[in-house]
Amino acid sequence: MDMKKIVIKFGGSVLYKENMILNVERIQEIVETITQLHEDGYKVAVVVGGGKLARVIIQASDVLGHAATFKDILAVESTRIHALLIIASLHNKAYLLVPRSFEEVGKALSSGKIVVTGGLQPGQSTSAVAALVAEYWDADLLINLTNVDKVFDKDPNKYPDAKELDKVTPEELLEIISKQEEEPGKYALFDRVGCEIIKRSRLKVVFANGQDPSNIFKAIKGETVGTLVSD
Repeated sequence: MDMKKIVIKFGGSVLYKENMILNVERIQEIVETITQLHEDGYKVAVVVGGGKLARVIIQASDVLGHAATFKDILAVESTRIHALLIIASLHNKAYLLVPRSFEEVGKALSSGKIVVTGGLQPGQSTSAVAALVAEYWDADLLINLTNVDKVFDKDPNKYPDAKELDKVTPEELLEIISKQEEEPGKYALFDRVGCEIIKRSRLKVVFANGQDPSNIFKAIKGETVGTLVSD
């Protein structure tokens, strides 16, 4: 598979062990994988979610009676903390600032360095950000790393008969995602806005388990891994 522009999105859940302990070993593996891609000549953009940190902050915000907009703002800031963690680990290979707007993302992408961003604005998930970056950049592949192996036809936490899917069309993905609830810090697999962007731009996407960073290489090489979203 001849690819040059890769967008990697991983949920904040991939970064943590139990009890809010950062999984430093996995973070290092992710950083080493991204570094290898960069050295191999790939252009790489990374979008990081808020995960457990976002949920803890939002829970406190809820108890304190904050408006939903403030919850969104707090969730966005938590993603930027994770982005900074990755940037610092990549050293001089990364664009050293976390973009805070889409205009800043565009400027960062033109630098030739690895770009790492979190959320950009309230009410917009990092899934939507990743899809927008992939669309704007005309990326060859968007890799979405979560804590599950594949996309299911329905929520496996609610339905024991949920089936794993090897391949889905953008329309089928949108139908599946439309059945999940969305609120700040709790976008499950992806969100509707991100799916609409995938659909309109016919983006090629792979959903895979981020607990094994080698899945990134497998997805780029076209090996069978996770769920492929394609026509």
